[in-house]
Amino acid sequence: MRGKRAAIAMALALASGAEALAQQAPGERQAQARLPQGRSPLWGVLRTTRINVDEARGIFTASHPAAVKALVGKRVTLAGFVMPLDSATRGTHFLLSKYTPVCAFCPPGEPNEVVEVHTVRPLVFNAKLVNVTGTFGLENNGENGLFFQMASATVQ
Repeated sequence: MRGKRAAIAMALALASGAEALAQQAPGERQAQARLPQGRSPLWGVLRTTRINVDEARGIFTASHPAAVKALVGKRVTLAGFVMPLDSATRGTHFLLSKYTPVCAFCPPGEPNEVVEVHTVRPLVFNAKLVNVTGTFGLENNGENGLFFQMASATVQ
């Protein structure tokens, strides 16, 4: 479990740090925006969560608006791309990103555009857009930069 938490921390540190975004090649974020994306309206709601970064401590915090808090405990569906947490080819625990992953070291989006997912059945990981339905929850794990979670999820 500790290895998976370290993988989450590394993936989200790469995905969300202001420094990582600043180090992108000019135009890379715009190029990524032209790739397929999860177009679920729910991504727009999640994006309203404000993320703050304490650069000195390497800790993220989230301030969730009422619209996001109202989702807690509800079954929701979100379209996105699977980001495996390790080198396995299948699993029940992964991150879901709004954006197409372009490489393991390129930021896929902001912390409010990534959801931690736990599925009922193992999923064969691939680069295709998937629809995930699960019970929505909030978490405020500032060390790992995780703020949204889907539990008991299924993938279509």
